[in-house]
Amino acid sequence: MKRFLYYFIWTLVIGYIVYLGTLWHGQIIETARANFELLRPQLFLALFPVAIGLLLRLPKFLLERTGQMKRGFDWLKFLAVGLPSLYVVVMTFLPFTSVAVPIPAFIPASGNTISTMTTVAGVVFGYVLLDSFHKTEEAASKEV
Repeated sequence: MKRFLYYFIWTLVIGYIVYLGTLWHGQIIETARANFELLRPQLFLALFPVAIGLLLRLPKFLLERTGQMKRGFDWLKFLAVGLPSLYVVVMTFLPFTSVAVPIPAFIPASGNTISTMTTVAGVVFGYVLLDSFHKTEEAASKEV
């Protein structure tokens, strides 16, 4: 029952943060339209899903961190999954900055498709970032 309540409370917290994020996104869009600003909405579109991905992995991450064990980082998982998703996230807002970067051909021109792809890539990156932290082999063998 304790574990159920732990996860249920986290679900409510994440749901509330998503709700606040949608309200904040609406305010950013209104301000951007009034000021003819493109970068802030794109930054929010790219970075908010990363925060949601981090929040989705955070409960288990905190439970895993309670023990005093050696920890490592799974570079293969991060390089294979995290970096490509980070690339998609960064390519969402980088063309709107002063850095001259061409938009890759694999990113579609449709606004809804970009939004969906960025959201999925952001959630994946945030989740994989925390999931890449793990116990080292020494600590795992001592635990068994």
